[in-house]
Amino acid sequence: MRINLYFLILTAIFYSQLSFAQGIFSGSNMMEFQYGNLPNLEPKDQFSLYDQLNLAYRYKTLNAQIRIEQYYPSFGTDNKYFRLSQAKVQYRSKKLDLQVGNIYSSFGRGLLLRMYEIPGSIWETRGYRVRYGFYKDMLGGSAKINLNNLEVKVLGGKVLDVTLPPTISDGNVKDQIQARRPDLVAGAETSYRFNKQKVGLMYMRNETNNNSLGSEDDIMVSHYASINYEGILLNNLSVYSELAHKIEKGINVFSFDREAAYGGYIGLNYFINNIGASLEYKNYHNFFIGTGVNDPPTLVKEQSYRLLNRSTHVPILTDESGYQLEVYYNMKNGSLLTFNTSMARNEVVEGDPTYFLEFFGEYQFYAGDNISGKAFADYSRDPFINEMNRYATGGIVEMAHEKLSSTVELEWQMINRVTSMDVTFSNWYVNYTLSKASKFSASLLLEVTGDPVQVNEGKNHNFYPSTSFSYHINPKNIFTLFVGKRRGGPACNSGVCYDVLDFEGLEMRFSTRF
Repeated sequence: MRINLYFLILTAIFYSQLSFAQGIFSGSNMMEFQYGNLPNLEPKDQFSLYDQLNLAYRYKTLNAQIRIEQYYPSFGTDNKYFRLSQAKVQYRSKKLDLQVGNIYSSFGRGLLLRMYEIPGSIWETRGYRVRYGFYKDMLGGSAKINLNNLEVKVLGGKVLDVTLPPTISDGNVKDQIQARRPDLVAGAETSYRFNKQKVGLMYMRNETNNNSLGSEDDIMVSHYASINYEGILLNNLSVYSELAHKIEKGINVFSFDREAAYGGYIGLNYFINNIGASLEYKNYHNFFIGTGVNDPPTLVKEQSYRLLNRSTHVPILTDESGYQLEVYYNMKNGSLLTFNTSMARNEVVEGDPTYFLEFFGEYQFYAGDNISGKAFADYSRDPFINEMNRYATGGIVEMAHEKLSSTVELEWQMINRVTSMDVTFSNWYVNYTLSKASKFSASLLLEVTGDPVQVNEGKNHNFYPSTSFSYHINPKNIFTLFVGKRRGGPACNSGVCYDVLDFEGLEMRFSTRF
């Protein structure tokens, strides 16, 4: 294994102590070592090392950043890489913001364009078996001008397809960009603010190359326009709304029939005294842009509970409309009651609608000075994945000791799945954590599933026991250790859902900031 990894880390830490040209140098590094493998995959007991180094330099209004990623597995020599994966230069003043390189930007709430990063997440698929940071950026440039109440933003560049690994092309840099960045986006957004209101207009052009070899015959060009409004009404009521439409020859830009492509969203938030509520509505039709440059609001509650998070509904942008309603009530004793419900209607096949539905309730409470917790109950149905009934309940209790604290979490879920056979099974999640604030935490975890898709032949359940330990060496350095079996499956974070692979073995991570 080359020494690039260690040399870069030591160099970064050394220069972090220096201040040159009155500028500020900073950075972070995340290194993760795995020894083990995906369950039921040969050969067993493999190891891999992934490292992500981020460096930044700021001098007055100028800022420069780079990211270097490396991956060294003991299996598949074609899977290893060492690359400069991101680089950006930014000039930012009170009225002007210029960026060139790998940038993150969005139009509105993501109906047309949304780029993101899930910090600390590492992406890996069973097909490629390559690990790399989980983010979607744009290689290009943007400029934003702020003139009092008027704001104008223009951008352009090639958007990363996060599902493709850095090793997808063995050619030069141009081939790498073409393979992983099939969408070329260009657009502008202008908005005007008055009183407590703001209106905006957006235009975007998307050019998708469906052939990684770059044949012009496979290039598709589409144009979109959008209008949005946000503001505060009646002091206690805020609203955001956006309507986007694909501009196509022969189709009225105000048309909402089955041939049109459009996306609409409106969200209302209201509070008075101890009561608050939010109501959102969505309507997406033929609105999957390019290879996925857009990411509209999902209107499904993102759960922190492990089993519920794994069952999060993913919108189908071919045709989906629906709503989400959430109401909460703060009690005088500090307790909090929350109720959430969401519905999504799909009619991919005309005349044959399908409905997703969920009801969720949670009670957060305090029992004296040393005990707090929360309990939940949930019912949902998601026929898009053939799960006609899902029931779940559980809760978390936190107890403060003299110098330590304990957390106990228990979740249970029952699913009725209808495919060629009608099956009903249960999932369990149990976790106990002992911790000292800002110093360490140690957890024992057990997850059990009766899902026929995951249960080994001849067994009724699969067990996933594990233990994890986290130690804060100091405020800037954290060491974490995981040993055992981790159950994979869907996971959602910041409105983005992705698959996590099963893992069995040992995993060590060291994160540092400087």
